[in-house]
Amino acid sequence: MDSGKLLSQLTDLLQLLPDDSAPQTAPGTWECAFRLLKKKEGDVLVAGAGRGGLSWLLNKVGFNVSSVDLHPEHFIIKNMACSFADLNKKMEFDDQRFEVILAVEVMEHLENPWFFLREAIRCLKQDGELIFTTPNVESIASRMAFMLGGELSYFKEPSFVGCYHVTPIYSWAIERCCRTTTGSIEAIEYSRFDWPSSDDVPKHDGGRGLRRKILDSLPLNKLTGEIVGYRIRKNAMPPSIDRGKHSS
Repeated sequence: MDSGKLLSQLTDLLQLLPDDSAPQTAPGTWECAFRLLKKKEGDVLVAGAGRGGLSWLLNKVGFNVSSVDLHPEHFIIKNMACSFADLNKKMEFDDQRFEVILAVEVMEHLENPWFFLREAIRCLKQDGELIFTTPNVESIASRMAFMLGGELSYFKEPSFVGCYHVTPIYSWAIERCCRTTTGSIEAIEYSRFDWPSSDDVPKHDGGRGLRRKILDSLPLNKLTGEIVGYRIRKNAMPPSIDRGKHSS
């Protein structure tokens, strides 16, 4: 199966998910992760599986899926399991266990995302891929929110109290963290041109209306994307930065 066919299958199946396992994210977030997925089979870990919709989709297209979450009791997909994991801590998996690790809208909830990224690289097989999405705090909208109110988009008080968004993720931080591992950024994608409401709620327009048409016609990049997705590839190169070394 080529990547285009896999993307088409996942996108079509997404429309079949019942409401109780559908995405609880800004529109276009799961599709952003799908576009980054290049592996077409093998063992995949859904880290932060939530209610299980993403695990179900990946299972349906042929992946061997493992799922973990801080609250596995929220996982509702029948005939699939979800185990407890605090992703701020060491994961209970052997080295080189997975072809793919997906963490969709998870990194911003972690108090130690650098540790999780290193753990994910450890658990990936050689040439495996870590795919994750997170709010794009480098967009013009997020920068304006900070300039006007001192808080980034999706990191205002409602997002802290309502869903524990605690750590903004910057592209430069991901690049530097990768240099302390055997991984490197291979691709970056963005969900859509948009921004949340003043109280940090995503705009759900159903992909319709004049406003949506105008925004969809404009360039989609670091300055305009609402959600950013990364594909980190595990490689054979040693880390380029020694975390224990201090320049004199």
